[in-house]
Amino acid sequence: MKRTLIAFFAFAVASASLASCSDSADKKISIAASEIPHAQILNEAVKPLVEAKGYTLEVKVLDWTLQNDAVANNEYDGNYFQHRPYLQQYAGNSNYEKVEPIVAVHFEPLRIYRGKAASGAKPTKDSTFEICADSSNEKRALDLLVSAKLLDGYDVDAEGNPTNLPSNITLIDESILASSLTDYDFGVLPCNTALTANLTADTSLPVEADTVADKNANVLAVNTSKYTNDSAYKAKIDVLADALLDKSVATYINTAWNNVIEPFQKDLRK
Repeated sequence: MKRTLIAFFAFAVASASLASCSDSADKKISIAASEIPHAQILNEAVKPLVEAKGYTLEVKVLDWTLQNDAVANNEYDGNYFQHRPYLQQYAGNSNYEKVEPIVAVHFEPLRIYRGKAASGAKPTKDSTFEICADSSNEKRALDLLVSAKLLDGYDVDAEGNPTNLPSNITLIDESILASSLTDYDFGVLPCNTALTANLTADTSLPVEADTVADKNANVLAVNTSKYTNDSAYKAKIDVLADALLDKSVATYINTAWNNVIEPFQKDLRK
């Protein structure tokens, strides 16, 4: 009888411990993010809203090239660093089989930044430009140059990717865009790349129009299969998504970056 009671209590303690661990995991939201502005928005504006709902938010700054695989492989609940064209490029199609966007949060307009060009000099069609080498941001940069009348147009291949670039435009890996800027007259840089390198935006130089904000807004992306099939996972992701859509987050973005980064909140849940 004594052994039976001991075994019963041991089982009860173990079961309670497992339940506690499960509850703890269900209440913790782990997100991989780029440092600026994504992690900053999560830690300073979103975390208090999530905590008010009884959840904890853990934010890990992670290299952007690793973040989609990390979510697909269940290392993190979600990520926040990219726009939908980049995610489609990762997924290989628009169905987001492994990682899908749940909510759009903010828009980072591409800007032209001054490199070795003299202060006050305006870019021309003959200026040298560095642009981001990944195909989604490459096309955005070329479209900005076309809209600013600094490029007449560009060719694309059968898949719609830019090709045969003029000799004055050079593709540069995003990781060294900021450090190589002074090798060119101007650069077309993603906003967070420039902010991370403490580059100041020159508002007299061309900037991407708000008309592309819907397509290029940065999103919270999550594991597609888990969001569909795991109710506890879906519940905590929805708490985070609702927080990211809160008006206070838009106010925070406007205050912190004064239109260099713009709030663009949109619910993408099906």
